Amino acid sequence: MVKQNEINNKHPYKRKVTHTEYPHGNKKVKKGGWSRMLEHHITDNKYQLKNEFLVSKGNFSEANDRFMKAVEPQYVTAYWGGGGCLFLLISFLYIIFRPSEEEIGLGIILATIFFFLGFVFFAVYYFTMPKKEHLFNREDGLITFSGFMWKPNITMPTKKVIFVPSAPSTQGLGAYMLQIARPDKSYSLFLASLGNTCYEDLSFILWYMDKNRPLPPGTAFDPYRQQDFERRKTAGFPRPLFPSTFDTPEFTAEQQAERNKIGRW
Repeated sequence: MVKQNEINNKHPYKRKVTHTEYPHGNKKVKKGGWSRMLEHHITDNKYQLKNEFLVSKGNFSEANDRFMKAVEPQYVTAYWGGGGCLFLLISFLYIIFRPSEEEIGLGIILATIFFFLGFVFFAVYYFTMPKKEHLFNREDGLITFSGFMWKPNITMPTKKVIFVPSAPSTQGLGAYMLQIARPDKSYSLFLASLGNTCYEDLSFILWYMDKNRPLPPGTAFDPYRQQDFERRKTAGFPRPLFPSTFDTPEFTAEQQAERNKIGRW
């Protein structure tokens, strides 16, 4: 049997499928108001992955006709959680040890202990967390995203992944960002936003993951368009996997003419 690390070394974008279904189907997601499911439907073409975005590693560190590797903020949870707890811990310690004749209440002491334990928790998490990954394997139609906290990464077929929009904060901010429902019992959420609305980001992801379509717009994909076209031509230009509200033409008029003749779409 071929081991996973051997697969990773030969094909850095290939991961073993971990889930093909959700524990309770999509029932929990459908009941959830803001957590309603988004359809696997390409609705716009606003997002373009450009070369300068790859160089700056804003959203993706690698992108070609086989896979994309998203920039995964490996330690962001530990930084924010641990940093917040440390700030509050120092604040309460200042209250306890500052010169004052006022008696320190039990609530202050309990809060100090709580934030100390919280800081220790996130410090341990920082040093023991598994490697987080976020991969889009176009070749095999698989998406890999990180599990919750210490849980291992999850790899699922794109057509099985449940995408949901984020809910707004009390100030009305942060709404309609793209999230993925994890296939765990609590359906915890993974933030998959590229910085746009959930509809724009999901359209880009589905367009890219639909290997029967030409690559999405953007200079980052220009070096791979011809070989991707030849692959689809050899396969007879099979019809798209996901529906779209607009046509996705080939890169050149000549390529489009060939697709019309062979694939008839």
